[in-house]
Amino acid sequence: MDSVLSLQKELSQDPYSVPLRIKLIEAYDTLKYPDLAAGEAYRAILLIDEVVDECGEFHEEALESARQYYGDVIHNGASITTEAPADIDIIGHARAEWLSTLYIKIIRSLCACNCLKSAFEYSLRAVKGFPGHEALSKEHNQVLHAIRQHLESQGKSLDENDVILDDLPDRGLVRRELYSWNEHEPDRFSADAISSLNEQMAISAPNLIVKSTQLPVLVQHESRDETHTVKQLGVFAKNDLEPGDIVLDERSLLTAHLRFHDPFCDACGVPLAKLGSPGTDDYMPCLECDDVWFCSQNCHDLAQDFYHPAICGTDVEVSAADATAEEAADALYSLLLLRILAMAETQEIDPLDLNEVKYIWGDYTNTILGMGHGSEALRTLPFSFKYNIFLPLHMLEKMDVNIFETSTKYDFWVFNTLYAKFRGTASAKQGLDGKPEIAAVHPLWCLANHSCDPNVTWEWRGSIRFTAKTERAMWKGRDERATPGIKKDEELLSHYCDIELPVKERREWAVGALGGMCMCKRCQWEEMQ
Repeated sequence: MDSVLSLQKELSQDPYSVPLRIKLIEAYDTLKYPDLAAGEAYRAILLIDEVVDECGEFHEEALESARQYYGDVIHNGASITTEAPADIDIIGHARAEWLSTLYIKIIRSLCACNCLKSAFEYSLRAVKGFPGHEALSKEHNQVLHAIRQHLESQGKSLDENDVILDDLPDRGLVRRELYSWNEHEPDRFSADAISSLNEQMAISAPNLIVKSTQLPVLVQHESRDETHTVKQLGVFAKNDLEPGDIVLDERSLLTAHLRFHDPFCDACGVPLAKLGSPGTDDYMPCLECDDVWFCSQNCHDLAQDFYHPAICGTDVEVSAADATAEEAADALYSLLLLRILAMAETQEIDPLDLNEVKYIWGDYTNTILGMGHGSEALRTLPFSFKYNIFLPLHMLEKMDVNIFETSTKYDFWVFNTLYAKFRGTASAKQGLDGKPEIAAVHPLWCLANHSCDPNVTWEWRGSIRFTAKTERAMWKGRDERATPGIKKDEELLSHYCDIELPVKERREWAVGALGGMCMCKRCQWEEMQ
C-alpha cells in the first residue's frame, strides 16, 4: 500500500512519466488489482502516443519527461540535446520498450477481469505492431487459450482466423473496496458527519433524523448460529407520522437519462411536455449551447452553478447513446459518473468530496468480517473496459481536462468508488421498451435502509418522496400488532425491489443494490419456511 501512495505522490509531481506509471501498474499487480492495473496501462499507452505524435496536445511535456528519463537512466545522467536524432532515439525507446511492456500489462489485466474481447483486441494490435515479438506472441496465444476455454464452455469452437468479437465476454467482477489509500471517505458516524447530514435532512424532511444503527451483514456465513452485524446509518422519525404523510421531498442534480430525443429536465430529470402545452411557460434551454432544457429557472440556475459549464456544448453524453439493452444500466451509471465529473470540474472540488456522494456507503466488501484479501477477495463490482476505463477518460478529454496532470484526482479507483456508491443507491425508471431510461442518486433518500416489509413507499418525479405506507406487506411471519404509520424513534424502512415477489426472487433483484443477499426479518423468516 505504501508503494501505491508513494507512486501516486510522485506522479502528481511528474504526471508525464511513463516509467512511474509502469511502476504503479506493477504495484497494483502485486496487490491483486487487475482492474486498476488495466486502467493505468491504458492511460500510459495514451501517454506514449503523446511522446510519439508530434501533433499530440501534450507532446512536448511527454517528450521532455522521456528525455529526462533517457538522460538519467540510459546515459547515466549525461545530458541529451534537443536535436532530432536524440529525440528519435527517445521515441524509438518509448515504442520498443515501454509500449511493448504496456501491451503485456493491459492484456494480462483485462484477461484477469474477464474482458476477453478487449484483451483480444489489444493482443491483435500488439502482434501487428511488433511482429515476431516473442513475449507479445505468447500473450496473444494465452488470450486465444482463454477464449477457447470460454467458447467450449458455451458449446462452441474457436476459429483463430475468424474470431467473432460479439461471442466474447467483456465484463467481469472486481473488488468492491474502501481502498486503503482513499483519504476522502469520511467517518460517517462522527458527530460532525451526522450533524451535516441532519442539516441537509432538515430541508427535505423536517420530521426525520439520521442516526447510526446496526444492520445484519449481507454475506452468508457458514454458521447460521452466528449473527454478524455492521454499523450503518439509518433514518428515524422525530415524532409520530401518520399513514399517507409525505415525510421526505428531495431534489437532486445527480441525474442521467438515455432518451436523447425525448424531453427531460437536464437538472432534476422530470419529464417535459411538448413546448406550447399547458404548464410549459417556465421551460428554458441553456442559452449557450441550446442542447439541454430545464423545467424552470431554478433548475437552469442550479445547473449553471453546479455542473453544466463543464460540459456545455461538448455532446459528451452521446458517448452512451449507442448502449444496447444489455448495456443500458451500465450506460446510465456512466452518465451519473459524467455528472459527478462535471460537478467536480465546475465546483473545483475532488469528486469524492461532493455532498451528492460524500456520505454514501459503497457496500465495500473488505470492511465485512471474514472477507479475504488479494486474490481471495470477494469480487462484487461489475467492471468493463468500456465503462470503467475508456469512457471515463474519454469524458474527461471531451471536457478539456488534462487526464495526465489530473490522474490522481480522476484515478480509476475513484471511478470504481463512485460506481460502488451509485450501484447501491441509484433509483431508475424504465421506458416503454423495458430498458432503464433515467436514473438519479438522492443522497438523503438512499440513507433509508432496505426491508422487504417497508413502512414507507417512494415515488420519483423530479423530486423523490417518501410517503408513510397506508398498508403494510402481507406475510405470515410479521407481527400482527404492527400497524401502518411510523412511531417516534422508529426507523424508516424503504425497499429496492418488488416486495410482492417470493423471497428468492426478491433477493436476486435486490442483490446489486444491497451488495449481498437481503437479511431483513421477512427474508430470514421466509427462507426458513
